[in-house]
Amino acid sequence: MIITRTPYRVSLFGGGSDFPEWYANRIGKVISFTINKYCYISARELPPFFEHNYRVSYSKVETAKKLDEIEHPAFREIIRKYGNQQRFEIHHHGDLPAKSGVGSSSAFAVGLINAMSQFQKNEFTQIQIAKAAIEMEQEVLNEKVGSQDQIACSLGGVNEITFGKGNKWKNQKLDLKISTLNKIEDHSVLIFSGIQRISSKISESLLTNLSKSHKYIERNIELVDECVKILTSGGDIQTIGNLLKENWTLKKLSNPMASNSFIDDFFAKALKSGALGGKILGAGGGGFSLFWVKPENRARFLKEFSLGVEVPFRIDNQGTTCVLNSDLAFRSVGNV
Repeated sequence: MIITRTPYRVSLFGGGSDFPEWYANRIGKVISFTINKYCYISARELPPFFEHNYRVSYSKVETAKKLDEIEHPAFREIIRKYGNQQRFEIHHHGDLPAKSGVGSSSAFAVGLINAMSQFQKNEFTQIQIAKAAIEMEQEVLNEKVGSQDQIACSLGGVNEITFGKGNKWKNQKLDLKISTLNKIEDHSVLIFSGIQRISSKISESLLTNLSKSHKYIERNIELVDECVKILTSGGDIQTIGNLLKENWTLKKLSNPMASNSFIDDFFAKALKSGALGGKILGAGGGGFSLFWVKPENRARFLKEFSLGVEVPFRIDNQGTTCVLNSDLAFRSVGNV
């Protein structure tokens, strides 16, 4: 039995510039951090006395004799590419709902690729997992997704990621002081709106309007540099609230589908309730929002805002990990 644990991510600035359509000929840059809310994948090689060869469990349960019979595309294609023709039973569990802006689809791909690599006795590095997940989502599954989520979920921590030109990226994990990490956590209020949406459909609108959105995305990249400077130089962390407010305006200008009347009202009430700023996470359209609130005003904000579900969190620094390998555990016991 293999169990992997992969964190979800909270994106701050630079969204849109991590799409290959952008960084094929330009430089992209994002900053995000991962949180201690996780996607879990448990997998075992299926014994030979079952009629089926595959059993996968997520929001539904599928059994199949042939890989092509599996309906879930990511399960099917990741097993095909990395499963080495073995028979598997695999279960997915998530701390947060899917289709909600916290990188859940990429966390799933990263966690499952990590699990498959464990079975091959050729454990991938976190960098290799990130590259494999980007390739899987963009080139095999043909999803309209960016490249930041796979990297963040693989590596964990607070990351500044630079893209392009061409199919290149470089990650810089920010080595922040504990006091700075605490300030990020203390100012962050993560709220689930209750609306689930398919991010790739919203992203299609962004890509369609890409030629008209250069100045908005370029300014969003500048916000990455401003945020990194604040975090690494001991600047006033409360000013990130204003940067988030500007980021949300830029996001709506670059992609009209990122918001709707409900989300606009949701955001307006958050500001009225005392948030310094905020943004809808991921592609937009619903899901989770991050609001920046003075720690001393947090309780009042939550009382006055009174919408959605708050999810308290801490920053995760490990990235995707194998938390159980029963074969290794068994050999360890046997050697005692």
